[in-house]
Amino acid sequence: MTPCILGEDPSSIEAHVKVLHSQYQKMQPDTAIVRDRMQQTVAWRQKEIADGVTVEDTVKKYPFLRTPTGLGDELERIHPAIGNVWQRRFQLDRTEEMDLRAALMFLPFIFRENIDCFITVGECDPGTPYPTIQLTDKDWKMAFTRRAPNIVNVDGVEVCRGLGIDKGVIVAFCTYFVFNLQYSKHLKNTLMFLQRYILKIVVDGDQPLPLTVMRQINLLY
Repeated sequence: MTPCILGEDPSSIEAHVKVLHSQYQKMQPDTAIVRDRMQQTVAWRQKEIADGVTVEDTVKKYPFLRTPTGLGDELERIHPAIGNVWQRRFQLDRTEEMDLRAALMFLPFIFRENIDCFITVGECDPGTPYPTIQLTDKDWKMAFTRRAPNIVNVDGVEVCRGLGIDKGVIVAFCTYFVFNLQYSKHLKNTLMFLQRYILKIVVDGDQPLPLTVMRQINLLY
């Protein structure tokens, strides 16, 4: 029997995927069409990922998951209550942007966790299957610039490229939910801080925040 999820079957999914690939090839994709087809396929896509489809195969099939906007939109589909990730979290002036970049970069230091499992510099291999932000410039000072180029890698796959370490951090965080990944034990407090304090995501079954995370949140008030 052919599986069917929310009115979609393999044939209809294939048709949606063809439209998405066609739009991805365009210099200026039709945003409304892309969001509609991604919405039509989200339940199917989540089932595929839960059943073990790899990150590499998922981004090949759904190429807009290779973009920061596409990953942010996908997180909103999974957790609609958070709203638009970029509009709600990053309407800041230049000074606030600089402060945010520094804060996001140094979260692992604050929580005494391993920054090498979070941010790498240059063309080195991240050495971990977990989401990482790779700064393509070898100079750490470049990370504080507004348009610092970076690559988000997941499971050894280059998922997307972007500008700005702040956005790179949020994109890497999004991939945990988009690709149904467990948090890295080396970054658990950092990721919980991003989830609960920055993006305000609460998941059924979440435990109370660790005392270490609560202390840092309290310091921000």
